[in-house]
Amino acid sequence: MLIKIITGLIIGTGMSFIMSGIITIVNTGIDAGYLSRWMKAWVIAWSIATPIAIIIGPIAQKYATNIADYIKK
Repeated sequence: MLIKIITGLIIGTGMSFIMSGIITIVNTGIDAGYLSRWMKAWVIAWSIATPIAIIIGPIAQKYATNIADYIKK
């Protein structure tokens, strides 16, 4: 269980960090206030993405295992 939580934390943190940075660039561009806007967006994104990754990660792994097993047949 601890591995699943840590994995969710890593995935949620990484994805929310990268995606919020890219979306902030797309929506507002890069200027003097970019870093501040990005960090504000990242905190919001992280607080949503990380719990979702922790919850959905094991479910996704189960589906991926079933799909892989089906493909191997």
